[in-house]
Amino acid sequence: MDREVATVVEPVSGDAGPRVRVGNVRGQRTRAALVEAASACFSEYGYSSTRIADIVGRAGVSQGNFYRHFDSKKEIFAEALRPGLDALLASSRRSGLEEHDGTDALVAITVAYLTTYSRHRHILRVMREAAAARADGFDELWLRLRSSFVARTQAWLERLHAAERIGDGDFPMLAEVLGAMVEQVAYVQIGLPEVTPRAEEIARIGRCVGEVWARALPPVH
Repeated sequence: MDREVATVVEPVSGDAGPRVRVGNVRGQRTRAALVEAASACFSEYGYSSTRIADIVGRAGVSQGNFYRHFDSKKEIFAEALRPGLDALLASSRRSGLEEHDGTDALVAITVAYLTTYSRHRHILRVMREAAAARADGFDELWLRLRSSFVARTQAWLERLHAAERIGDGDFPMLAEVLGAMVEQVAYVQIGLPEVTPRAEEIARIGRCVGEVWARALPPVH
């Protein structure tokens, strides 16, 4: 993975903060304005069609000022992704998944995840599409991030089995399938619509997904 893509991965999985080249208040404000403008441009135009000229025009800064903060469009896209990715990771960590396997708990966990996704749905949708197009290495980023969520689900399944709360099964593949379902539902039902689904619709989607997760757990024989 190259340096620019790694700038988003490491803070998501560790404690490092974003790289800020211009440390004064004015520089930080300019950087924040660029990231906000980039998020809006990527959401409207997609990754491939967004130009640096679009970003600086919306932010009201010069291209020279852009390059004081970022090396490329790829780097600022990674920075624009950071809040959404961090929020999804935080939602997952707060879920308490390791303690639950009941239907109501799985529904609540799923609704919380989808609600978090909805708050960052435009930029997360663009990440998925950039990964599908294999644009600038974002397929590698997406796969790396996805693997961390799948690994946690697999570990949860294995803990439930060790505690004799579920039966035996192909836990690596089950984790892949469950993860793929959540990703696709989030993308299609929340990321793609023109209007953000209301809370009651997200709750309905989350209940359906959570119930499927509960039914997918291997029974104890």
